[in-house]
Amino acid sequence: MTTVVAYKSVSVDGYATGPDEDLSRLHAWMDRPAAAEVTQGFFAAGATVMGRRTFAAGEEPWGDDEVFGMPVFVLSHQRRARVHKGGTTFTFVGDLASALDRARQAAGDRPVNLMGASVVQQALAAGLVDELRLHLVPVLLGGGTSLFVPGPKVVTLRTEGVREIDGVVHLTYRVDRITHASAHDAVSSAAG
Repeated sequence: MTTVVAYKSVSVDGYATGPDEDLSRLHAWMDRPAAAEVTQGFFAAGATVMGRRTFAAGEEPWGDDEVFGMPVFVLSHQRRARVHKGGTTFTFVGDLASALDRARQAAGDRPVNLMGASVVQQALAAGLVDELRLHLVPVLLGGGTSLFVPGPKVVTLRTEGVREIDGVVHLTYRVDRITHASAHDAVSSAAG
């Protein structure tokens, strides 16, 4: 079965973007030489599913270069023709289940990447994420798009790896169990 892996840079205060959807502070680590070692798992995947906002934010900076080297399925309710950049084809799909089905078919036995806060949130809520790879950037942004939103489920994670490179802590978690939140969980989180 194909493994679904959520990749996300996140601030210490839990934001996946800064104010005004700024990604510069969260993605600066990717420009360092050591980033290639951390991102090789991402590029070994067979397909990627991303949100429309992630695509829109990257479309201009990516230019016509070979960006992903794999099929990319963009979750969007807006119908749009496929986009080709270098050897990467971006296909626009209307819902998460269809996007993941198509990505799994394209990936074969290789993993499927998830990108974008909304896509990760939806996939976690639906119980579709097998692994989280978080890049914890040492910054408090104080606002932006929160990566994790309160929901009716509790996701229990098992730590698979922790590694610090150039000040960024790279965390790998396996999704162990997803259960419905109890009234006790809701009261505890409200009190905490």
